[in-house]
Amino acid sequence: MNTTANANAMTAILRQISLDWNRTISYGRSYLAIFFAYAPGFTCLMAATGSTLDSVAGAVIGGAASGFLMLNITLFSYEQMNNHHWMNGIVPINRNHQILGRFAFLIVCDLVAGLEVAVSIACASIIMHEPVKVTDAIGFAAMTVLTLVLLNTIVQPFLYRFSPYRAMAAIILSIGVIVGTVIGLRKALPEFEKTVEQLAEAISRHQAIALAAFLIIDVLALAFSSKISLHIYGSKDI
Repeated sequence: MNTTANANAMTAILRQISLDWNRTISYGRSYLAIFFAYAPGFTCLMAATGSTLDSVAGAVIGGAASGFLMLNITLFSYEQMNNHHWMNGIVPINRNHQILGRFAFLIVCDLVAGLEVAVSIACASIIMHEPVKVTDAIGFAAMTVLTLVLLNTIVQPFLYRFSPYRAMAAIILSIGVIVGTVIGLRKALPEFEKTVEQLAEAISRHQAIALAAFLIIDVLALAFSSKISLHIYGSKDI
């Protein structure tokens, strides 16, 4: 009985992943090709015009993170703009499996983003004739994936609670509050900036431990976000 239930749950989650994939490619395969080629192309352009490898790495990580985060918002926007959200009420997938399937699809996309970062940095190092350690490239890729997973877990309840546009406004407002808090702490606490620098240095020295701690935070955030999302989504009329 449990085996059958697990198989049915897995089938439902895979259906949701397939549905999200169809939503993603609804704008056309050329759009998808440009989306995936943007970060490596921009990285190679930066490398060819004399940028340092550190600046290239920072740019590609930031670009991949923002681009793939927008992919999440695009899925919800597509549902709203095309009046596609009504399908969520008739497809044979319960709301819990819809949420789990959406998270699974996003995690796969996050892994692709990490791979894209690693490839982009490798291409930039070849153009700039600067060797990059494999461990460094893997570290950059892992940090990209873990950051994206955490960001998606944070924004997901907003996207289930509000329309994509209102969710974006709430997210931007939250970012503004966080930035304002950091600025306030820097002014109020003279040692704050020094503490942050020491923390960053400690993370760079113990990268494996930092990534493991980040992974634990992501797992906890996923569990919490999925419960909150299900509570919000489950109370809505479809």
